[in-house]
Amino acid sequence: MLDKKTLSNELVKLIPMIKEDFEWVYAAASDPGIWEQHPDKLRYSPIGFTKYFQKLIETDIPYLIIDQNTEQVIGATSFYQFDEANKSVAIGYSFLKTEYWGGLYNKSIKQLMMDFAFQEVDKVIYHVRKDNLRSKAALAKIGAIEESEYPAEDGSGIQVQFSIQKKDYQ
Repeated sequence: MLDKKTLSNELVKLIPMIKEDFEWVYAAASDPGIWEQHPDKLRYSPIGFTKYFQKLIETDIPYLIIDQNTEQVIGATSFYQFDEANKSVAIGYSFLKTEYWGGLYNKSIKQLMMDFAFQEVDKVIYHVRKDNLRSKAALAKIGAIEESEYPAEDGSGIQVQFSIQKKDYQ
């Protein structure tokens, strides 16, 4: 298991999340535009967000994403499905406020998390829905390779698994 600890670089700070962070994360997630390409398009609503937050908080290490300049919560992410036998971990349940899209923030966050993960594992995995073009493009930008497609567990579409191997990580 990865250690629960704060991770930071010049752009962001990732702080391990607790249940009491609900309001901070909801404030960042309440824009419907964030969830346009997600199967649960109502995650911006109190009920939709509560379901998401419960899943996020139950992952191995959920994080608040804090902008280093403003000290505001700008999103959330997590490590999940840590697999000691296969030396792998997934990164996901991630979102950023729309004003942080398309720039350096996603790459910076993923790089920070992969730098940390590759101290313990050999493979980082990402899961996205097949029709989530934004997330797939973001994964391509960081060098993730598509591995497989399969039906989502909840029956809401096709899930795509991407990965980056430690040996291929720069």
